[in-house]
Amino acid sequence: MEHKHDQYPLNFQGKYLRRVLKVVNALHEIPRTGWVDRKVKNPETVGEHTDELIALAEEHFNIPGLPAMLKIHDWAESNKNVGDIRTDSNCPPERRWTKEDKYRAELEAMRRICSKLGPDGQKILNLWLEFEEKKTTRAQIAYQLDKFQMVKKAIKYQGEGQPVVAREFIDHDGDKIKHPLLRRMLNQTVSGMH
Repeated sequence: MEHKHDQYPLNFQGKYLRRVLKVVNALHEIPRTGWVDRKVKNPETVGEHTDELIALAEEHFNIPGLPAMLKIHDWAESNKNVGDIRTDSNCPPERRWTKEDKYRAELEAMRRICSKLGPDGQKILNLWLEFEEKKTTRAQIAYQLDKFQMVKKAIKYQGEGQPVVAREFIDHDGDKIKHPLLRRMLNQTVSGMH
C-alpha cells in the first residue's frame, strides 16, 4: 500500500535502500534502554517504538512529512557508539549523558548515515535537525507523540505487572504534551490506568 508520505524523502532504491534497511533493522534489534534499566521483560525495541509512533501519527494527524520525521528521528541510535542514550535524572549516573553530549553524538551519527544516502541524505539530515530543534509545528507534534508513546508504554508495562512506575513517566513527561488532541489522549490513557 502506498502512502503519500512515502516520497518524503524515503523513496530509496538500490544501495541506498540497503543502507536504510540496515539502519531500520538495527533499530529493531536495540531494546529501549529505559525499559532495560527497569528490568522489563521483552522490552520494546527502538524500531518497535518508531513503528508505534508512525501508526499514532497516521491515525491522528494529517501533517505532510510527520510520519517520515518519526521514521528517521531515532536513526542515530543505530550507531553502536550512540545507541539509545538516556539523559533523564532517573538514569544511573555512570551512564547518564548530558543533553549536549547526546545531541553531538547523534548529530555525528546522523551525518555519517546521511552522507551514505546519496542526494536524499541531506533531506534526511534536515528533517532530523528539524525534529531536534522543535521549532516547527510538525516537529513539536513529533516530539509530543514521542513522549505520549513512552507514557502509554509505561502504563501498559505497569498494568502487566512489569517493574515500571507509570507515574514517574507521567510526572516527568506529561506536561511536555501540549497539543489538545494528545492532551485528551494522555488524560484518557492515564484515567484508564489499573
